[in-house]
Formats: sequence, C-alpha cells, structure tokens
Amino acid sequence: MKIAVAISGGVDSAVTAKLLSEQGHDVLLCHFLMSDAGEKGALDAKRVAEHLKLPFFLLDLKSEFECCVVKPFIEEYLLARTPNPCVRCNPNFKFKNLLAFADREGCEKVATGHYAIVKDGRLFQAKNQKKDQSYFLSRLSVEQIKRIVFPLGEYAKEEVRKLAAEWCIPVAEKHDSQEICFIPGDDYEAFLRERSPEAFVPGDILDTEGNVVGEHVGLPSYTIGQRKKIGAHLVRKYVVKIDKENNRVIIGGNEDLEQKTVKLSDTRWLVKPESETFEAEAKIRSVSTPKKCLVRVLPDGRTELEFAQPERAAAAGQAGVIYRSGEGLGAGIITI
Repeated sequence: MKIAVAISGGVDSAVTAKLLSEQGHDVLLCHFLMSDAGEKGALDAKRVAEHLKLPFFLLDLKSEFECCVVKPFIEEYLLARTPNPCVRCNPNFKFKNLLAFADREGCEKVATGHYAIVKDGRLFQAKNQKKDQSYFLSRLSVEQIKRIVFPLGEYAKEEVRKLAAEWCIPVAEKHDSQEICFIPGDDYEAFLRERSPEAFVPGDILDTEGNVVGEHVGLPSYTIGQRKKIGAHLVRKYVVKIDKENNRVIIGGNEDLEQKTVKLSDTRWLVKPESETFEAEAKIRSVSTPKKCLVRVLPDGRTELEFAQPERAAAAGQAGVIYRSGEGLGAGIITI
C-alpha cells in the first residue's frame, strides 16, 4: 500500500514511517512548513528521510496555516476564550493538506505519529491512555478517519524510543515538544502581546461577592482555573470567570470551579447518537480521563454533558470529547 506520512522532525513520526516501511508499504514523507519557528523541524525531518532512504517532500504552507490556525487562535483569546489550536488544526489544516498531498501522489492512506487507534474506520483511544491523543483528533471527519492509520496506538512511548535507538534514527533522543508549534518558547502571552497589544487593557479583579480585590494585566493573560497574576490572598484563589463585557476577572475558591453540567456547541459526531439522551463518558481537557456522564442532544443544536461527579475548570473554547468504551463518538466546543 502507498502511504503518505506527515513527518514532523520528531521521534514519533520517524518511527511511524519506519514501522510502515518495515511492513512493506510504499512510504512517502511530507513535512509542512507552518511558521518561521519550524525551520529546525524541517531540517530534522529531512535528516530522518535521508536516514530512512524514503522520498521527502517539503511544502511551504505558512500562509494557509496563519489564516486557518494562528488568526483564529488569536481571535478566540480576544473573545476571552481559551482555544485549543491542535483540535482546530488537525481537521482543518493538517489532515486536510496531508490527504490532498496523498491524492496528488496516488497514496491510498495517510499516517502520523499520533497515539490513537483507527479500527474499521472508527477512532479509539491509544492503548496507553496517559499518552493518548484522541482528544486532539476528535473533530476529524468520518471520511478523514477512514483513510488514516496510527501505527503508534498500540505502543508505549518507551517502546517507541527503544525502536528509534535500535534503528539509529537521528532524532531518537530528541525531547518531546509540549509547546504550541507556532509560539516560540510556549510563551503565548508574549505572542499575543506582540500580535494584539491593544487587547491588554488592565481592569479590576473581583471576588465572587463583587468586591474589587486587585487589578488584572489584560484579559488574554487569564484562563479558567489559573492562579497566577491574581495577587496574594489569605486562602488559595483561582480565576473562575472572565467578564469580557466589563473587562473584569472574577476569582473564587476551588468549589467555584466545579460544575456538573457543561454545554458544547458545534458538535461533530463520529458515531451518530442513537437517541437524544444517552450514557457515555467525556473529557473536557486533554490531560484528563473520560468521566461518566449523561449526554443530551439539545433542540438548539448544542450538546449538554451532565457528569456523575462535578468536573473542574471547564474553559470556553476547549473541546469536550465524548467516548464510549474508548471509542470517540464526537466532540464539541465548550461554551459557558
């Protein structure tokens, strides 16, 4: 089978390419240049391709990435939401362009180094839930998923590192990136200040009773559950609400962050709901595990998640992903 592999310059995509090649597939490597900060990744990707002796294609997509991912990321922060750029990027940019490349080159399937599983055209969590990345893939379309393979879904990270070392892959010891790929040093606040300095207007910090208890440095500097930049208090406080209309940050205790009901907009279903109300599991942040909930498909098009136990720090703009027995059923964007 002819497969196009998105090669990032990291160890996961490199091992993905090698695994598929070892299985006898005809593998092409494709690297997307998405920002000036990605030049090092492009060089590493080329080194991997040369080592594996596989065809390498470099596509400069910086302009499209700016419009499709970077600008919406900035706009969401300016609306006092907390976006997840990877959730948006995967269906609308990365896999869209990877599949287009595959079509041009006559490839039947595409692959990446994500830790997830596709089986019979359906998306499942990776075997190792701590490394699972299905959250970031949850808004792919059914049509996209049917053409994707994720070879690392059955592997632990340690096993991937071991394979990379055995195959002498040049990036075998390269550290995993925990950063947003287009933000140098992962300093999103500095990035936003450079791109939209006018959005950083100081304002009041209030407690939940409406008392002014401090001054914030600009709404884009804050997200739900944050403890930094809210001043010192006798008891531990967190950001519990961002009031864009009045340019205010509201802080409260941990109990003020808990809620049993979370609403989602623009839900994209990978598995059509069997009824308007059904039991499932869901997660509202990438690092959590799916929790039991009742899912309601509302008449206005939104989806409501009622958790069995209160969830903490639901942030508008993040994804809410619905699962059943490890299978991704659908995902929407959290609204508050």
